[in-house]
Amino acid sequence: MLLPEVPPRNLADYTGWLLQLVAAHEAGEPISWVRYGPLDLWSEERAGAVNPLEGLPHDACLDLSSKEPDVAASVLVTRLHRSGLTPEGPVTDVALLASGLGYPAWGAAVTNIPPRNPHFTDRDAALAALAQCLLSDDGRSRPDAGGLVGLPGVGKTQTALEFGHRFASHYDVVWWVNAERQASLSGQLAELARTLGVEEVPDLAVVLTRLWAALRERNRWLLVYDNVEQPPDVSTIWPRASNGDVLITSRNPNWGSLGVTRVSLKAFDLHDGEAFLLKRTRESDREAAREVSARLGGLPFALEYAGAYVEERRASLADYRALLGDGPRHMSAAADTDWYASAMATSWNVSFNSANDENPHARALLSVFSFLAPDDIPRHLVPEHLGDLGGERGGLPATRAEYDRALAVLVRLSLVDVTEDRVSIHRLAQEYVLNRITGPEEQRWAVCTALALVGAAFPMEPLRSASWVTCRRYMPHVLELSDVRAAHYPLLRGRCPAVLGSLLLRAGRYLHLRGEHGPARELLEQALDVETSRAEPDRLAKALVLAALGRVYYHQAELGNARRVTEQAIAEAVGELGERDRLVGRLRLHLSRILRELTQFEEAERLAREVLQHLTQPDGAGHPLIAEAWATYGDALWRRGSLREAADSYRRALGIRSVLPDTPAIDMATCHKHLGIISRELGDLDAAEQELRTARTLLIADYGTDYGENHRDVVDVDGHLAEVLRRSGRLEEAYGLLRRVVEVREEEFQDHPDVAGSLTKLGALLRDQGRMEESESTLDRAVAMFERCMGSGHPYVADAVVERSLTRHAAQEQEGAVADIDRAMSIYAARYSAGHPDFERAQRVRQAIIAR
Repeated sequence: MLLPEVPPRNLADYTGWLLQLVAAHEAGEPISWVRYGPLDLWSEERAGAVNPLEGLPHDACLDLSSKEPDVAASVLVTRLHRSGLTPEGPVTDVALLASGLGYPAWGAAVTNIPPRNPHFTDRDAALAALAQCLLSDDGRSRPDAGGLVGLPGVGKTQTALEFGHRFASHYDVVWWVNAERQASLSGQLAELARTLGVEEVPDLAVVLTRLWAALRERNRWLLVYDNVEQPPDVSTIWPRASNGDVLITSRNPNWGSLGVTRVSLKAFDLHDGEAFLLKRTRESDREAAREVSARLGGLPFALEYAGAYVEERRASLADYRALLGDGPRHMSAAADTDWYASAMATSWNVSFNSANDENPHARALLSVFSFLAPDDIPRHLVPEHLGDLGGERGGLPATRAEYDRALAVLVRLSLVDVTEDRVSIHRLAQEYVLNRITGPEEQRWAVCTALALVGAAFPMEPLRSASWVTCRRYMPHVLELSDVRAAHYPLLRGRCPAVLGSLLLRAGRYLHLRGEHGPARELLEQALDVETSRAEPDRLAKALVLAALGRVYYHQAELGNARRVTEQAIAEAVGELGERDRLVGRLRLHLSRILRELTQFEEAERLAREVLQHLTQPDGAGHPLIAEAWATYGDALWRRGSLREAADSYRRALGIRSVLPDTPAIDMATCHKHLGIISRELGDLDAAEQELRTARTLLIADYGTDYGENHRDVVDVDGHLAEVLRRSGRLEEAYGLLRRVVEVREEEFQDHPDVAGSLTKLGALLRDQGRMEESESTLDRAVAMFERCMGSGHPYVADAVVERSLTRHAAQEQEGAVADIDRAMSIYAARYSAGHPDFERAQRVRQAIIAR
């Protein structure tokens, strides 16, 4: 039990720790003189204060868990007076939040933490170490972070769970994140954002920015990242707020890079294992308890299974010892994971066989659960989607009543944990069950059934905001089933290709929408592999996968791959739907955008014109696809240098979109943005600023005034607006805007053409401010980044090189300035036709440099 070394200083503090003290005293637990909570830090060396238990008889313990704070305070004051312990300060002070503590019976105001383990025991030293690390107020600039590390089965998760419950009153928010799959982490944090009232938007980067801001407004928070494999898995979602704590559990001991204070857990020694079993089973046979603990290696998780069996069967520890046979006896803390798994299996054999004997559906349920993500299996998944299995129900229960009875058996034997809305099963238990599946047909049935259930539950329209909560919840199960490293994946790919391909497509599109391009790409590439290898090809399904993958490649600036798969998508779609289908039109417009970035402007224009010609509506009729075609046509004209013709196309697109109902703000804003860019290049800075501010206003109104500033679409507009301000001579205003653009884009993309474009603008601005060294350094970064992302001969490289040439010229580096401008002109000459505005500007710059 954790207590402060000396009595706390006021009534609020007394309330916080005395509830814990009373419960521990009532249970007969020893009291450790270790500081508790965010009180003054005390050390064991300063022990010797008055024992707060004196005058508090064991048979007169207080139960304050259901009392209101003022009533609890009054009862405590009376008891303290009787015990001769009077709190400092007025006893009428019953403001329990005065010290930053909440009333312990309440816990955190916002939490999703799983239920507390009523059989948790020991680990006081680990909890004390975590409290010392996390519950301090030290003027920090980043979250305090603690880590529970150790081999499987030693109780890392249960210890973290106990910490979250025991110290819940110190936090306003306690949020549990199952971190085994990296791609599902952000979705769980997005769920926290939604719970905190943050407006839901597709862009995950914006959601996380809003979440950190919301947490900064809270009193104190705790994020628990459970079962993290390695630091890079959580580095991108490490909180950007310092008024809280992070607790991780991991098998990996190396966490110094994130400043995590490591607390190592090992198996129970003989004494602690014996104590656990005696408490868990309420028995007194110390010899049997010690022998069972020894045979199970002192593993808390294995001991829990033993205790559950004894309790459920009303057996004795001596009986259980006989059932174990000659199981492992090795107690070394350095035992390898294979031995740990063997020790766990020794315990599970008993519970698994017992469950199968008692209920005919237990084995089938465990088999299906073992192919899903272990921590949050929706409780309703099996009964609600059983009808989607057709004749493949196998041994699953046919009714909800049968399902509930089977689940109850698994719960009583601790094979699964269940709450009102979820089922969880330990990862090692899953591995054990999979090893017990006897033949290929049983494995095929179990994994295909798991896939069919998840496929039926995952939304068919993942891009609609109403489906995002469901998508987030099922993403861990999609990732579990799609793990190409797992032995079951080839079976799914061969036996259930249609269901698997459809699920991977939907999940990939959802992740792409959320801005998680890397994970989206992985799933969509798998989906393409599945569709390509199908015995009965589905051309439309393949076209949809290729199209989605092409969009991901485009956003990752892999234009060659984007072109290749988009052309394949068009071929498949034309073969299935014909030339004039609208899906074919949308794919051709996307290909036009790719070709524009590849500087193949004539081909890009041709594709956009073809779409306009193939649409059945007359020219100018109100259809979103016609507006998209005019905008795409304008994109190609703009990049080719035909600025006035491009402006006409954007105005036609804007005219259509302005009269259509429910036109997305981004579509309207995009037209205004490009009209602003063209006005800037034509020298009309006032019109340019007006168009860009109109685009910005539309986006902010759509994304929200509080957080829309950092949305990638707003940031894009702000970059162009900053350039207008620079050319207008408003340098300080432009600098403030552009610095934020660079910071936001670097945080989101790191190495990307959008970042390089912002650096190019910033380099030009720094030159205008007379900061030549900074300007050249910034432009060096821009040139190098464009070369990595787009190739050394792309016009974007030339754009940055022109700005660096001007900087070197201003810094009187004549030789470097000439070399840069000559390189830029050679790139423009290779990619642009005569008369292109960028090429003509480069010629003027060269003349000015040479003239000097």
